[in-house]
Amino acid sequence: MNSAFRLIAPVSLALISFGLIHQPIQAQPAFSDCASKAIASGDKAIANINALGRARNLARQTAEAANGGLMNYRTDASMHGRLSDAVCVDNGNGSWTFTIKGGAPGFVTPTIETVVTVDSSNWQVKVDYNGAVRS
Repeated sequence: MNSAFRLIAPVSLALISFGLIHQPIQAQPAFSDCASKAIASGDKAIANINALGRARNLARQTAEAANGGLMNYRTDASMHGRLSDAVCVDNGNGSWTFTIKGGAPGFVTPTIETVVTVDSSNWQVKVDYNGAVRS
């Protein structure tokens, strides 16, 4: 075994154990991962992923509009990054429901929760809830 490894491994473990090195832990989303369902759809995977991306964009834009536009409101990072980061429920009928948290530009802790359902058959969007973040 490499002598450097024998020294570094126990020291790193001790530093992590005592909290001297921060290791972020990410919580799992409370809802099913819509992206994994889209990927698992076989021959239609690419079409489903593209539709889910469009639905997420429509949901984000709807939340922004419902909360006064980009001058007053920003969504959290989950609505901008990977599709798998979006908190989303596949309703099984061609629609998805997104739970979007956000707040004033520069927010640290989200203050507003918006729940938006997007129907991929006609791209209609419905705001199911828009208010204070619920627990």
